[in-house]
Amino acid sequence: MKKWGEAMDYILAYDFGTSGVKAALVDYEGRLIGDKECGYPLLYKGGGFVEQEPQAYWDAVCKATRTVIENAGIPAESVTGMSFSTQGLGIIPLSKDGEILYNNISWVDSRARAQADEINEKLGRHEFDAADVIPKYLWIKQNMPELYEKTAYFLDCTGYLNYMATGNIAMDYSGKAPYSADEAEVKRRLSWYETAGLDVAKCPPLIPCTGYVGNLTEKAAAELGVTTAVEVYMGVVDVTCAAMGAGCCKEGDAHVYLGTSGWLTVVTGKDKFPTSQPGIWQLQAADETKHLYGGCTQCAGMALDWAIDRFYHTEKEMFARGEKPSGEENIYDLVNKEAAEVPAGSEGLLATTWLLGEGCPITDEKAKAVYVGATQTHTRNYFVNAMMEAVCYSLRMEIDDYRIDSGGKEVEKLGAIGGGAQSDHWMQMMANVTGVPVSVPENCRHSGAIGSAAIVCVGKGIYKIDEIDRFVRIGKTFYPDPEKKAIYDRQYAIWQKLYPALKDVFADLY
Repeated sequence: MKKWGEAMDYILAYDFGTSGVKAALVDYEGRLIGDKECGYPLLYKGGGFVEQEPQAYWDAVCKATRTVIENAGIPAESVTGMSFSTQGLGIIPLSKDGEILYNNISWVDSRARAQADEINEKLGRHEFDAADVIPKYLWIKQNMPELYEKTAYFLDCTGYLNYMATGNIAMDYSGKAPYSADEAEVKRRLSWYETAGLDVAKCPPLIPCTGYVGNLTEKAAAELGVTTAVEVYMGVVDVTCAAMGAGCCKEGDAHVYLGTSGWLTVVTGKDKFPTSQPGIWQLQAADETKHLYGGCTQCAGMALDWAIDRFYHTEKEMFARGEKPSGEENIYDLVNKEAAEVPAGSEGLLATTWLLGEGCPITDEKAKAVYVGATQTHTRNYFVNAMMEAVCYSLRMEIDDYRIDSGGKEVEKLGAIGGGAQSDHWMQMMANVTGVPVSVPENCRHSGAIGSAAIVCVGKGIYKIDEIDRFVRIGKTFYPDPEKKAIYDRQYAIWQKLYPALKDVFADLY
C-alpha cells in the first residue's frame, strides 16, 4: 500500500440518508480527504405514502462525486474503489429490460399497515410492521397487480445504486430477501414469502456486503468523472455501515446515530436473541459471524430541526442570508448555546419526536409529536431542549429493550455519530440520560462514509473485518453527571407514560 505523501489511491464512499447523500473521498488508511453533500426530496403523498425518485439518488451521486474530486484536485484514475451505505426498507421495482418502474417506497412509508397485519395474523405472531419490505411487496401485488407482474426484481437502495454503477443486479445479506448466510434463517425467510403469497424469484441474488459487484460501466464512469478501473463493492444498509464507521466490530460494542432519524445498535453474537421487543430488528452484521441488535426512532435530527424551524425561524433565515444575529457561526451554535442554559429535565416540559409516527421504541404509525407540561415560564430554548431530551429518552428505552432481550446484559459505553453528535450539549445530555460514557469520533458526521470505505478495504483484503476500528479516531468522551442522571431517571419514568396515555387519542386523530 502506498504511503502518505506518495501518489495515492482513493475510495469513493457514500452515505445515503433520508434527505441527501454524502460523497466522501477517503484514502486506504481511513483519512477523510474531502466530502460533498447533495440533497433529494421526500415526496409526501398523504395517507402514509412517502416516496423518492430513484433517478434523483443517482443524479445526486454524480453531482457530489464530480464536485468532491474536483475540490480535492486528484486525478480521476487515482480512484480505485467504491461502496454505498444506504437507507434501508425501501423497494424499487425493476423490469426485465432494466427499466425502473416506480418510485422508491421509502422506509418511512406506512401504506402497508393492513398487509403487515395480514401476514402477522397468518404467521400467528408479530413479525412485520408497515415499514417492512415484505408488506410493501404485498401492497403492490394487491393494489398495483400490473406493476407486480411486470417487476422482474425488487431492488433496495443499495441494489439500485450498484445496478446504476455496474449494470449488475444484486442485494446484500442484511435485507429481508429469502436468502441468508445462515441456513436456519433461510427457512424462516422463505416461510415469510410463502405465507404472504409472494414470488421469491423477484428477489435479486445476494452478495456479502464486502463482496465485489463489478467495475464501473463506461456510462457510469463518465457520469461520475472517474474511470472504469473503479471496483465497486456491495455495501450495506446505513445502520450496519455506520456501526463499522463507529468502530463497533466486537461483541458488546454499541453506538447511537443522530441524523434525520436516530438509532441504537449493539453488536451481538452469531445467534439472534430468541425474542425481541416491538420495533427491534436483529440484522446480519457486516461480519457474517455477528448480528446487530437495535431499533430506529424515525425522527431525531428531523424533530430537532422541526422545533428549530418553529421557535428560531427568524434567526435561521438570518443565518441563511449570511448574517450572524448573535455572533455564532450558524443556527445550531445558537440553539446549542441557549439549550445549554436549560436545567436538566427542562423543568417538567416533555416532548415526543413522533412527527412521522414511530417505529421504535414504540411501534405506531399513528403516533404524533406533542409537548406536555408547558407553562408560562417555558421559553423557546426549553422547547428545543425538551425535544433533544425526547430523542435521548427514546434511545434509552432501546437500551432497556436490549437489557430485556439479552437476558440482563448492559451497555457499558456508547459511540455517537451523525450530525447530532457534533453538539457537546446533546452528547453530555445523552451520557446523563443513559448513564454511560459517550465517545464521539473526530469525523462523526462521516461515520457512514468511513464505514463504507472500510467495506472496500475488507473486500480488497487490505484489512480484516475485526480491524475496522483503526479507521476511527475518538475526538471527545462525555461522562454521566450523577446529579443530572437522577433528574433524568425521574423524567424518563414520566416520559414512558406518555404513549400509553395518548395512544387512543392518536388513533382518533389519524
